[in-house]
Amino acid sequence: MNTTLKIHCATLRFMALINFVYPINFSIMKRLFLVLLFAFALASCDKMDEVPLLLPSAAEPSAKNHNDRGIKYFHKGKYMDALIAFTQASVADSTAGEIHFNLALMQHQQGKQDEAKDHFKLARKFADGNKQILESKLLIKYLGR
Repeated sequence: MNTTLKIHCATLRFMALINFVYPINFSIMKRLFLVLLFAFALASCDKMDEVPLLLPSAAEPSAKNHNDRGIKYFHKGKYMDALIAFTQASVADSTAGEIHFNLALMQHQQGKQDEAKDHFKLARKFADGNKQILESKLLIKYLGR
């Protein structure tokens, strides 16, 4: 999650806390609306806690270049470009767990749960002991332990 989004999420959480600790004289409807608004904002803040993974330095060079480019696109919020770059990386090296993990993140981000699950399975299969993959909360959410 980028820094700006983290600050925004933290601000929303703080505002929600202040509203309940120091109640302001709002009508019940306004309070209900604020509660729902904060709940929605907090839920969206946690949507993408994980970030794409770098390939090891010894990885296939073309795959590494595409993967690195995908990570840059991801951090710029250009998710479709990131998905394309990660797909190109997977063509160059279909056995890198990090690439499948990154593809799973992009599919998850787009709400494509079946595709995300498929790539998380491949990420786990090709993790080669990578704890960032094996202990990923999102991967565990999709596949279980």
